[in-house]
Amino acid sequence: MGRADNNGFREPRAGLSFPLRWRAVPSFEYRHELSVHAPREEAFAWWTDFTAEDHAGERTLHGTRSDLYRDGNSWTWTDEFVTMGFRTHWSWRVEVHPPQWEKLHGETKLGVLDGIITFQDEPKGTRVREVGTFTPRSLGILLMPLARKAFVRLLQADFKEHWADFRKEWDGE
Repeated sequence: MGRADNNGFREPRAGLSFPLRWRAVPSFEYRHELSVHAPREEAFAWWTDFTAEDHAGERTLHGTRSDLYRDGNSWTWTDEFVTMGFRTHWSWRVEVHPPQWEKLHGETKLGVLDGIITFQDEPKGTRVREVGTFTPRSLGILLMPLARKAFVRLLQADFKEHWADFRKEWDGE
């Protein structure tokens, strides 16, 4: 094999480069938002009323929730999803700050997701915005370069499905 350069790459005899050690895989940001025709306090209360059934039924992220626990304004739970042929377990920790925002932290073998969901008053309701970062780890380091767009679409579809449920309940009252 050839000599290593300053970046830890070695030129093999065939002239192709390959890394001697893993490089850091960059985190990526996702964001989505929508408006609901309801007061901020009502939208926030509905969103943060966490239950074991939040991902039951026909959903993009269909799964089960267990170990739901509340301590003041902090919640923890575990979700198990089956999507795109993969079964994933997520451990979540959420801190709620009524009625303006919530901070979320989720961990799985594929990586770590950190985000903030804000609730802002609008003339005809509430603007709900989620901004987060996903940092791949382990198998996610290999999968995310290929699956990043699909992963972000899953997050966005899940966000929209939850708020579609809210609209059905809100309009039904």
